[in-house]
Amino acid sequence: MGHSQIGGGLDDRLSKLDDGVLGNILSFLPAEEAMRATALSTRWRDVFASVHTVSLEQSEGTVSFANGVNDVLLARYRRGRATVPMRSLSVAFRDYSDGMNDLDSMVDRWISYAMQQSGPELHLDLRLRADESCGRGYSLRSTAEENQAGIQDDERASSSRSASACSSDDENREVESLLHALGGIALDVISDDEVETPPPPKRPWLRQQKDKLYTVPRSVFSCAALRTLCLGSCKLDPPAGGTNLPSLKALVLIHVADSGRKVQRLISSCPYLADLTLEACARVTELSVLDKRLRRLALRCCHRLASVVIDASELRAFEYRGAVPAQPSFLTMHHGPRSLSSCRVDLCGGELTSEEDLTSLGEFLHHFETAEHLHLTSSRLGSGIDNDAFATRFPAFLKLCHLELTGSLPHDDDTHGNAVVSAVARILGHAPNLEVLTLFFKAPLRDKPERYGRLYKEEEFLNAHHLKYDRDTIFLETPPDQLLVPCLREINLVNYQGGGAQRKLAKFLLGNVGRLEALYCGFAEGPLWIQNKFMDEMRGWAMC
Repeated sequence: MGHSQIGGGLDDRLSKLDDGVLGNILSFLPAEEAMRATALSTRWRDVFASVHTVSLEQSEGTVSFANGVNDVLLARYRRGRATVPMRSLSVAFRDYSDGMNDLDSMVDRWISYAMQQSGPELHLDLRLRADESCGRGYSLRSTAEENQAGIQDDERASSSRSASACSSDDENREVESLLHALGGIALDVISDDEVETPPPPKRPWLRQQKDKLYTVPRSVFSCAALRTLCLGSCKLDPPAGGTNLPSLKALVLIHVADSGRKVQRLISSCPYLADLTLEACARVTELSVLDKRLRRLALRCCHRLASVVIDASELRAFEYRGAVPAQPSFLTMHHGPRSLSSCRVDLCGGELTSEEDLTSLGEFLHHFETAEHLHLTSSRLGSGIDNDAFATRFPAFLKLCHLELTGSLPHDDDTHGNAVVSAVARILGHAPNLEVLTLFFKAPLRDKPERYGRLYKEEEFLNAHHLKYDRDTIFLETPPDQLLVPCLREINLVNYQGGGAQRKLAKFLLGNVGRLEALYCGFAEGPLWIQNKFMDEMRGWAMC
């Protein structure tokens, strides 16, 4: 595209660039900032018509944000035929609501404009709420709870009762997930033309109103230019016979209230799909992707998902967040994977303590023996891998080069210090080619300082930190049978707080690594003198 014919402003070198070049530069900025650049001079007034990527995120009221999106798209439309094809439209609401009577129709017009103005490829990202995936947090089992666990028969009885309670909790979480998409508005999610297995719990107050979710226009599901489609907190309702996305390569569905059958129908209409993400899809119970070869699959907080079958011959990245799958048949990967570049397993919920859960975790991890980068997140760092249930079932990660472990090790958790050391030692013993080890210690909940009137004292903020140094702590020697992984050359300790268990683990690693080339330690917030104490302590362990 040539120069804009409208002159004015300073004759600088930047303004002499073609509109196409300037538009490409502004496309890397959020749309609001790119719009501000058009006010620099009359030369820049119509440059926004050459911006091919429009990205907006709500930071104000819903009505103001929606009007802002209209203004941005109108600025592109102003030049008519001279407007460059749109490549990407991304709109992220913080709280989509009925603040405007015609908000749904307005979003329809945005999507229609993007498809009409698209070129050979279009990336569409529409998220209507900014919610967390689910309500499951991370919780640790206290020592008192462990001491009261009782004999094995009592544990089995308790496990049976917990299973019944868990079923009720899953129903409650499903309802909460649906309400996340609505923002608290009641919802009737079951259509009359299909039979679903099993339906959400029958709650009369959920069916008091008609569907209030925004429904994506059906024309989206036949757009040949779509390469990426991300939809959040909305209803899909793809047509039964006319769904066809021949160019779609990446699909992301977050908090969609549609049935598993409709989600499966949408996935099946994408012959070249390579990247699939399902997050908090409460009604999806089964997933089958055998007619295409995924390169990346992410399953986050789909707590009713019971069966996943995929062709993994070209799978390179896998991500899972949820409870430990109860059945070995949960994940079936045909033809591989031959090699996983990245695998992330995030076990949300309570700490794993039962032998049944730990056995299931070992079986689940066997799917990822070929991973080169493994990230394991759990309530307690190490996920109970020191348990005897892993003695013969823990997989061998022969290709693993980078291991990340995330979890909590509280200050007063000295009783679990040896267990965590044993867990990490077992993992390292099954990864002979590991080169980089990263441990991320979750911070405990901060205690709010005592309040005096409306102000906090300065010393209260200085003392409200997570670092803890106890000079009288004594670490008993726990030498391994042999040195740890001979290839391990780098250790990263992130958010290190200095509790007894953390220090015991750090001493074990630094004192038993054959050749350590790099050590990074990122301390939690706290006084400099405590950080210096820890640095001196680690130098001493590494030099022993």
